[in-house]
Amino acid sequence: MLAATRLQSAAIRRTVAYASVALTLLVAGRGSSGQTVEQMRADQIGRLQTYVLDAVLPSGLVRDSLVLSPSVGHFHPATPDAAGFALMALSAFDHLDTMNDAADVVESILSAYNGSTPGVTPDRSADGHYVHFMNTATGAKQGGGWDESYSPIGSALLVSGAQFAKKHFAGNPAIATLADQITDSIDFNAAIHPSLNGGIYLDMTKQGGGAGGAVNPWNEYMLVESLALRQENNDRAVAVKHLWYNPANVPKKSFAGSVTLTDNPAAYAPAFWVQQSQFFNGDFRGDPKFQRLLANHQQADSDYAATTLTEPYRYGLTAGVVPNGYHADRMDDHPSTVLTPAAVSAWGDMQTLLEWYQEQDPNSDARYRYGLTRESLDDPSWKPYDAGLVDHLFLLFGIVENIDAGFFAERLFDALQPGDYNLDGVVDGADYTVWRDNQGSTTNLLADGNLNGVVDSGDLLVWRQNFGEGVQVGSARSTTAPEPGLLWSWLALVCCWRSGRRP
Repeated sequence: MLAATRLQSAAIRRTVAYASVALTLLVAGRGSSGQTVEQMRADQIGRLQTYVLDAVLPSGLVRDSLVLSPSVGHFHPATPDAAGFALMALSAFDHLDTMNDAADVVESILSAYNGSTPGVTPDRSADGHYVHFMNTATGAKQGGGWDESYSPIGSALLVSGAQFAKKHFAGNPAIATLADQITDSIDFNAAIHPSLNGGIYLDMTKQGGGAGGAVNPWNEYMLVESLALRQENNDRAVAVKHLWYNPANVPKKSFAGSVTLTDNPAAYAPAFWVQQSQFFNGDFRGDPKFQRLLANHQQADSDYAATTLTEPYRYGLTAGVVPNGYHADRMDDHPSTVLTPAAVSAWGDMQTLLEWYQEQDPNSDARYRYGLTRESLDDPSWKPYDAGLVDHLFLLFGIVENIDAGFFAERLFDALQPGDYNLDGVVDGADYTVWRDNQGSTTNLLADGNLNGVVDSGDLLVWRQNFGEGVQVGSARSTTAPEPGLLWSWLALVCCWRSGRRP
């Protein structure tokens, strides 16, 4: 699509989105008091659609953050993080039938970040990681004091969003090709610290390889580990998988009996660590243990607001703008005590979100044009100056999941199947071979199914319990047979187990 055509199309879409909001408010009445969850959702979706379309630039790059006041121009650079969030949002608008050209916008984003759009060449490291802040027209390093690091987590969010859009727009060959090209161009395994202590680099160098500090389990960087595991060269990711994927191995901190994930037992995590994992990481969403810890964090977040902050209904301590800048708010560490409706939405608590909506009249301030905003208990008159896509779009994601509980689960990359030791999506005899060849290993942990850091008999049990999982009837994989020389050995094992005998 030519730049001029894209600009014209974007202007039309914004007009439609604003009209949708106006219609919703006309039907429901000027104020928000007394409105229903359905009316609130419709109003917020319209505002958030305008927000996303305003963030997508004529180049196809996506602005990191938008200024809330309509009287002030946008100025933030583009980022890969924002693009990943925008790709998911556009898929949602298509699913909700609020946009009829979402696929075109998705393709323009993927083309820009793939370097396929004339004049747009995103600055990247030798191993494919994107510079954090880039020029909105060319993709070059922004400079001027903006972060110039090459970001593994930003690149991971882009890839997850790209693969999500590929699944949603199934049958669109352009989107599929661009999504796969971006995915295949990034070496996430290189972002894992070679010490194999679980660390993942915060930054990558232009020449490739990590630099500076690293984060240890557990936090949102689990997504980098998940994507690295799915690469062909995944040796580092395999070696540290048990440190990220086994909740028993990671630090935790409890509040009022609710055990929550963290990377430091002396400090709580901000809500976005688990919420981002829930919406972007199929491995996190597909693991019952992590799902329990997700629910625990919501309970702790709500209980903390009620008991420590004595707030009757609002909660949501997470990252975002604060009166003095930006802060990753969390329990026991929240300057100005800022609470976030986007976090409450991501928790799936529509009743609390409705109460917030009825209190924060969308017509009372022009800075509510993009949806509900953060509020400070210490300074009730404060309004955020801007809102970043990686923070604000949780407001949309929670609403969409409330409308269609399967929307995200059906489009995220599939969770790794327990017992699938060769990572081909099927638990079969070939996986037994991987276990057999690595018994006793503490270095090659492909077959460490119980995530205890060693390949042992417990992993054979995991394989046995999941044998046959992942097979799709009629697919090429369902007819894949083990090597002839191994056929009888693993069939004999299965027969023994079926008869109740131990091998």
